[in-house]
Amino acid sequence: MTDVHQFFTLLKRHNLTRQQAFNLVADDLACKVSNSALAQILESAQQDGNEIMVFVGNRGCVQIFTGVVEKVVPMKGWLNIFNPTFTLHLLEESIAETWVTRKPASDGYVTSLELFAHDGTQIAQLYGQRTEGEQEQAQWRKQIASLIPEVVTA
Repeated sequence: MTDVHQFFTLLKRHNLTRQQAFNLVADDLACKVSNSALAQILESAQQDGNEIMVFVGNRGCVQIFTGVVEKVVPMKGWLNIFNPTFTLHLLEESIAETWVTRKPASDGYVTSLELFAHDGTQIAQLYGQRTEGEQEQAQWRKQIASLIPEVVTA
C-alpha cells in the first residue's frame, strides 16, 4: 500500500471486515488494546496539546474533527469531548473492541486508534493530525505506543 485509502480496496477485494483484516495481520500492523485506550489517548492529546483527527460516521455521513482537544469530561459512563467546533458523547460500554493499526503510505506509516461496537460497526477512528505527503507526528506515535502492552519474553 502506498496510500491508507487503498485499505478499503483490499477489504473489498478479499471480502473482509476491518476487524477480520486486523486479526489476520501481524501485531506490528494491528494490535488489540484495552477499551480504555480512548480515554487515555484523549487525555494525552489534551495534556500535550497536539492536534488529532477524530472520524465518527454512520451510513449517511462522516464527521471529521481536526484540532487540539480542549476539554474531556468523563461522566456516568460517558466520555465527552467539548470543543467550540466539536462535541462528542460516547457511551464507553458501547466499545467492544479497540485496535491500534499501522497502515503503510508513501511517506511512512499512518497509525490510528479504531473503536468498534458489539455488532462490529465502527464507532470512531483517531489519528494524529497530518498533511498528505508528510509523516505523522512523533508525539502521536509516542501517545499510541503508550497504549500497547509490552510483551515480556522469558
